[in-house]
Amino acid sequence: MNIVMTKLNKYTLFGSAIFGILTLILGIVMLFTFPIDADLSEGFQTPIIAFEFAKTEADLSFLSGDSELNKQNREKMDAGHVWDMGFPFFYGGFIILMLLHVSKNNHRFIWLGLVCAASIIPFDINENLTLLQITKALGNSASIENLLLELHIATWLKWGAIGFSIAVLAAGFAASKEYFSAVFSMLPPLGVAICWASDSHPSLTEAMSIIIFLFFAVFTIKACIQSWTVIRTKSDSRVI
Repeated sequence: MNIVMTKLNKYTLFGSAIFGILTLILGIVMLFTFPIDADLSEGFQTPIIAFEFAKTEADLSFLSGDSELNKQNREKMDAGHVWDMGFPFFYGGFIILMLLHVSKNNHRFIWLGLVCAASIIPFDINENLTLLQITKALGNSASIENLLLELHIATWLKWGAIGFSIAVLAAGFAASKEYFSAVFSMLPPLGVAICWASDSHPSLTEAMSIIIFLFFAVFTIKACIQSWTVIRTKSDSRVI
């Protein structure tokens, strides 16, 4: 049984490193696919965050109308969301594998986090479909009032699932006495909670997205270092 668990731990560790790297690579691809700069509502810095957390049609003025720039912005948004259909499989998979890795000490509450992490995938895809409907409606000068209400629900289902699953991961780290990882992992769910309590204040949504990016970057590096250590240790033992 211990041998099986040891192999499982290695697989989840290696898998976390691979999925983390793919998450960062695809994230960079999407960053340069989505519009990089636009005339956004006050407080927003990135067009995709401004889109996800838009409350009124005025917040999406950079995507509406027949100007060449706004047409290009809509096209870039749609292109980015094509990539984004696959993105949740990578970052959601990363969180799932991290949860499986900390579950080695039989923390049963981890399974709640696994269910929540798995739900990220359909929630994110649903949000993407809603965003695509909005760009289509804006291109046809149609009303988006009802779509914005749907977007609010879809967006917070996704971000809520991300925040809650990472909070469970933080609890898993704490139970395993990995206190630095536990404290650092609590930053994303704290950011999500503050952002939700602020009714999606633009500056706080931007800060939340940066914090979550840092979470993925730091733990991808950690998984890569740990994986390399395991490989080197195994290689050295063979030499001996």
